[in-house]
Amino acid sequence: MSGQLGQLLHSHLRFYQLLGLHGLPLPGDAQPEQKAQLLRLWAGCLMISFTAIAVLCVTGSDEFLYQGDAFGWFNDMLKYGFAEIAVLSIYAETLWHRHPLARFWQLYAALAPRPAPTWRLQLQQHWRFVVILYGTLLLECLLMYSLYRMQVLSRHLVLFWSTFQPFVLIVHLRNTQFVLHMELLRQQLLQLEHELALLAAYSTFASDVASFDGFEEYLRRRVRHKQLIYARIYELANYFREAFKSSVLTVLLMIYVRIAIDCYFMYYTIFKNINVIDYYLLLPAVLEVPAFIYVSQSCMQLMPRIAHQLHNIVVTSSPELSLQLQNFSLQLLHQYVRIDLLGIAVLDSYLLTRVGSQST
Repeated sequence: MSGQLGQLLHSHLRFYQLLGLHGLPLPGDAQPEQKAQLLRLWAGCLMISFTAIAVLCVTGSDEFLYQGDAFGWFNDMLKYGFAEIAVLSIYAETLWHRHPLARFWQLYAALAPRPAPTWRLQLQQHWRFVVILYGTLLLECLLMYSLYRMQVLSRHLVLFWSTFQPFVLIVHLRNTQFVLHMELLRQQLLQLEHELALLAAYSTFASDVASFDGFEEYLRRRVRHKQLIYARIYELANYFREAFKSSVLTVLLMIYVRIAIDCYFMYYTIFKNINVIDYYLLLPAVLEVPAFIYVSQSCMQLMPRIAHQLHNIVVTSSPELSLQLQNFSLQLLHQYVRIDLLGIAVLDSYLLTRVGSQST
């Protein structure tokens, strides 16, 4: 995969493997079947470990949960509960939903051009993913350090954040994994739009200035080729939804619940004059959802642009070309690339307004 996808993608997929988030061996790995079994075993061990931590924190007698009052205790209980649900769904997909993810990467390797030869060009290609990933990690580290420097650390705060923060980190990194796959999908859609724009420009030039015998037949074959490419891109989007269908819902749900709980608890601590300021650690969670939706909407916004470029192709006298364009247009209508939560809600900017109105 390093040779097919570039060193940047290869190294980051290896990073996700170490966290149990990518259960597939990378091409070039020795003994791929044995490597796949080891990755599944590692993901299973991590799932059991996180579950054991959650059970210990919820049922243990130590101060993992806030002991000041029942409201704070219930808030911490909800955080652990939804975090455990999210982590369980993440590692369950790593263990039992490997085929859709494998097909995603096989299709991407077939669709994608040769990777950029240098790290600088690869960073320019995947800059959205890189900024979101390292921005998340850097912000998490800075906020944890500021908590250590500014907050008087009670036993409860030390126990809670030392056990809850690993859940937060895994959930946020899973979100960046979503971003990576959607960004690869967006790049394929953008490439298709660019190629259709070239065909539209060629057809306009041929109709206005000069043409040659067989031009429209050549154009029809090129449109059919682009239609086949779109069919594979649509399949790519389906495999993305299938590979992450449950964890997209649970990850966003865990982030939303945490934001809601911490906002309510922030007002509660201010009202009660409680000397706890750890609620500002939710800032990365506040930024994770817009980052995810930004990339998701960027993918879906390319669909009208692709249809626009397709309709810009000029037909002069060929009924076969006209029929091919109509067929492609119907395919875009019925096989629309849409990213959603198990069909419940489309992941676009309107989701932010709906969630924000419900929160307020």
